[in-house]
Amino acid sequence: MTTPAAGPHDGAAPSPAPTAPPPEAGGSGNFGVLFGPLVVGLFLVLAFAGLMIPGLRNPAPSEMPLGLAGPGPAVAQIEAQLDAAAPDAFEVTRYADEAEARTALRDQDVLGALVVGPSPKQPPALLVASAAGDAPTTAATKAYEQLTAKLGTPQRVDDVAPLPEKDSRGISAVLLCVALTIGAVIFQLVLSLAAAHVRASARWLSCVCYAAVAGLAGAVFAGPVTGTLDGHFPELLGIATLLSLTVVGVVAACQALLGALGIAVGALLVLPLGLASSGGVVDPHFQPAFYGAVSEYLPMGSTVSLLRRVLYFDGNAVGGPLLTLLLWAGGAWLVTLAMERIRPFHPLMVMVPASAVGPARTAAARTA
Repeated sequence: MTTPAAGPHDGAAPSPAPTAPPPEAGGSGNFGVLFGPLVVGLFLVLAFAGLMIPGLRNPAPSEMPLGLAGPGPAVAQIEAQLDAAAPDAFEVTRYADEAEARTALRDQDVLGALVVGPSPKQPPALLVASAAGDAPTTAATKAYEQLTAKLGTPQRVDDVAPLPEKDSRGISAVLLCVALTIGAVIFQLVLSLAAAHVRASARWLSCVCYAAVAGLAGAVFAGPVTGTLDGHFPELLGIATLLSLTVVGVVAACQALLGALGIAVGALLVLPLGLASSGGVVDPHFQPAFYGAVSEYLPMGSTVSLLRRVLYFDGNAVGGPLLTLLLWAGGAWLVTLAMERIRPFHPLMVMVPASAVGPARTAAARTA
């Protein structure tokens, strides 16, 4: 009698078919992975060099607002001398007296002012605000020195808004804005990769939390820790938080509109273009016309102006830059929220934790 061959027990589940391990990426796959970072790196190099070098390489005053106060004939004579010495360098606004010129300077309507006394023997005075920037102060001082040299009169210079000793070049506000902008761009980039499948509401909440933490860190370091931008901590905290939220929103909005390419477009808008035209390193009146035209309408330029006016000009004329920053923040987040309902964003590449990849490869190897 023949014994039947042993087989699977009745009711037992069949053994799973062997699964081959995932194929390793070939040469073409490796090329595609490496080509992306190459393109991004070259894009950033060209963006920074192409925008910043032309804008900062040869600073010279162009229609810089300058006030002239005093009797009409004397003011007209000085205006003619200024125009003859440096055509189109200054845009002159006349004021009745020194008090009006001081008010205009503190309101940032002008970046310097020449005051002529009622008597021809009285030497003209120069009013500057070094907190408005080194370039305008230097240009106004140079023009004033040339004028007094021709008249043979002594000099009298009054700085109505001096810089503090710990920020003698007036660039700390710019550096803070750059740090906050870079941090916000990197945050949004990593968030779009690492949390691509997280609920939109959770991603947006993380953006708000990041802006609050980054704003607090920037304000604490620039204020109490170093004492560089000290004296207005609540305002500094609010501005730093608003800038962080604005930059994250701008990059997120560009990403929602343009997909993965939008991250690069948003970064270009807020960082190299924003920094080159911000008026921080070189005032916009000392750059080509394009930079001066866009400076006050971009987040970084508005924030630099807002910080300077709050810190050094008693909060005078903050309405314009504050409104610009609020419009950028509100508009960017409205676009982001609307596009999430129309076309949720799906990145071209997603970061996956190593813990999620390891078990899958182990299981595949066991079934091979």
